[in-house]
Amino acid sequence: MANYTAYFRSNYFAVKDVAQFQAFCAAFQLEMITDTENNQTLYGFLNEGNEGGIPVTRYNEATDDWEEVDLLGELAAHLMEDYVAIVMEVGFEKMRYLIGMAHAVNAAGERMEVDLDEIYERSAVLGRKGTSCSE
Repeated sequence: MANYTAYFRSNYFAVKDVAQFQAFCAAFQLEMITDTENNQTLYGFLNEGNEGGIPVTRYNEATDDWEEVDLLGELAAHLMEDYVAIVMEVGFEKMRYLIGMAHAVNAAGERMEVDLDEIYERSAVLGRKGTSCSE
C-alpha cells in the first residue's frame, strides 16, 4: 500500500503586518518566502514538513486536542486590499492517484478554485472521452 503525499505553495502577495503573517506561517508550519516587485517586498509560503496537503486541522496546546481550521480564511485576513493569494496543491499516491487544485482568496475572503479533474468535463467538446488518468 502506498502513502498519499501532497505539496502546496502560494504565489507572492502584500501583507498587512509582516510579524502577524510570520506567526500565521509558524502556526501552520509553513516556510515564509519573499520576493520583490517594483521595490515592494511580497510574501508567500511553502509547506514545510507537511506532506498531507493544505492543513484542515491544527493542534491546540491549550485544549490538548486538534481543531478544525480554515487556512485560506485565515490567510485572507493577512492580505492587503487588491491582492489575491493563490495556493496550488499537488498530490499523488504512486502514479495511480494524481490530484491538482488551485485556490484563490482575496482580502475580503472571496474564493474560487480549480480542480484538475475539471478537464474531463471541459474536454468533452473536443471529442469522445477517454478513461480517467487514475484508472
